Amino acid sequence: MFEITTERPEDGPAIEDLLDQAFGYDRHAKTSYRYRRGRAPVRSLSLVARGPLGLVGSIRYWPVEIGHGGAPALLLGPLAIHPAHQGVGIGRGLVYQSLDMAWWARHRLVLLVGDLRYYGRMGFRPASPFGIAMSDEQPERLLAVELQQGALAEAEGPVLPWTGGPGGSVRRSLRVAAE
Repeated sequence: MFEITTERPEDGPAIEDLLDQAFGYDRHAKTSYRYRRGRAPVRSLSLVARGPLGLVGSIRYWPVEIGHGGAPALLLGPLAIHPAHQGVGIGRGLVYQSLDMAWWARHRLVLLVGDLRYYGRMGFRPASPFGIAMSDEQPERLLAVELQQGALAEAEGPVLPWTGGPGGSVRRSLRVAAE
């Protein structure tokens, strides 16, 4: 049994340990980390799974832009589950819960780098047929899910680190999308 809660500041060291166990100590060299450096994750979507003995899973999202028009999107990752607790639904629980929260917050599009066989079961599909690409990443590993209908049609081009885009912040972009 596990419980999903919002990540707390004191969870930081346990999350870092979990990420090292799941992805190795060289995980910071992965392409997707370029989009995270110097930026904070979206705190409202940073969740953890807790079991009887402590933290067993973690998921975070990072703001990114697509194309030179700066279409806002979220980059899911990393999703990490303690090796002793993999295969029991914790990862799916974290993904579904956080996607639901992102939808309620009026985010439009989520990207991730991962395996289509796993994430395809949760609605993700390849992003490259929609003209979305991530530099130095295998096109078949860049996946997307629309949270708002038409979001993929509105986003085309390279995935870029979040700069605030024309709206200046994730909140501004969300408010504009809601109006």
